[in-house]
Amino acid sequence: MKVKYIVPFLLFMLFIASSSEVHASGRRLGTAGAVELLIPMGARSVGMGGANIANVSGTEALYWNPAGLAVLPATEAAFSYMDYFADMSVSYVAIGSRIGNLGSLGFSLQAMNIGDIPVTTIQNPEGTGEMLSPNFLTLNVGFSRAFTDRINFGVNAKLISEIIGNMSARAVAFDFGLQYVSPFGVDFGVVMKNIGTSLRFNGTGVEFNSDIDFSNPNATTRKTILDMASHELPATFSMGLGYRYRIDENHGLNVAGIFTNNNYNLDQLVTGVEYSFNDMFFGRVGYNSPMNPDNVSAGDEDYQYGLTLGFGAHLPLGNRKVMFDYAYRDMDLFDANQYFSIGFTF
Repeated sequence: MKVKYIVPFLLFMLFIASSSEVHASGRRLGTAGAVELLIPMGARSVGMGGANIANVSGTEALYWNPAGLAVLPATEAAFSYMDYFADMSVSYVAIGSRIGNLGSLGFSLQAMNIGDIPVTTIQNPEGTGEMLSPNFLTLNVGFSRAFTDRINFGVNAKLISEIIGNMSARAVAFDFGLQYVSPFGVDFGVVMKNIGTSLRFNGTGVEFNSDIDFSNPNATTRKTILDMASHELPATFSMGLGYRYRIDENHGLNVAGIFTNNNYNLDQLVTGVEYSFNDMFFGRVGYNSPMNPDNVSAGDEDYQYGLTLGFGAHLPLGNRKVMFDYAYRDMDLFDANQYFSIGFTF
């Protein structure tokens, strides 16, 4: 396929897929499985509200838009930690590297720590004395390639694992992303995320012994297995623009915005700005606005997120670079999310 046909072909495929997979928006609010996939990762992008899918690069692209991994200049490793809410936390580690002329390959692991939960039953509503420690993991492998000096395309393959006590569920999902740098300096990005299998719990935790109606009271009980419902993954489709403006040789701006259509949440309109000084020190701000065109029961006043802030320092260390980033994401009903990231290039 000729290069000049790649962009319209990929856009056509992404839009066709999004029309069939990502269409319900707020009508199915809160009914998806594996909602940890929607927790944003990487303090640099979070500081801009995640509006930079058109020009995100490095290991953070593994979460936001896998196409951005293609412009990775060297091997990069990063670790991010965030305080969520209700004493929950999320850890994220990612590494990416170029593999010659083939493109770039990356790996990431997201681990969500919910903490200990007391076990209660019908017979012991106050608790049995046991504790559960749910384990939510997402392993991701991403590949990206630059078709030309203006077109990047990337794909992620994700394995989602959730374990709660004696029950477990697994699913497989894919992300597809595209970035295009126009001759006018405006970057364009499109990404479709979390397209995959449904999530369904099973295990000994859904088994119990039950009596048979009208049977002998002394008869053996029968093992019963609950038929657990399956849940689709929270698919999203985002389109964004970005513009990098050099004020002078020391100062620069990255202005970005995206529209996101959510399969199981309200649609979002996000804008963000990043200011850079000498490409070493950064200040960031973003704002996330919900869109509610379907007039569903959950209105804008129920939306949790809005303002994001952040700053960072990317410092040379010989032939390497060390990167420190922080982000603050406001929440309406809970304490704000705090993000801390550290990264290295080598």
